[in-house]
Amino acid sequence: MPLGIRRIRQAFRDGRYKYSIHALDEMDEDGLTDADVEQAVMKGGVVATLTEDPRGSRFVVRGFGLDEETEVEIVCRFLQSSTLRIITVYAIEE
Repeated sequence: MPLGIRRIRQAFRDGRYKYSIHALDEMDEDGLTDADVEQAVMKGGVVATLTEDPRGSRFVVRGFGLDEETEVEIVCRFLQSSTLRIITVYAIEE
């Protein structure tokens, strides 16, 4: 299992993650809950690592919400404090 997803999952297990206001707004708009995000992280995987940002690498995690039908993407990065910052979350519309 790649290091990125292991670190992200560990941050969730340890409660070391925080949502941005933008992520919370997007989750509300798409009807997603913290449980949907956690499920997507724990059972999904990193589909992209974006390394061009001077603030640090961002990870794009894709998985399914609790209903196992709604595909969810989470964009996140680790802060210097080792807290995982969830930048945005959205349901993938087909």
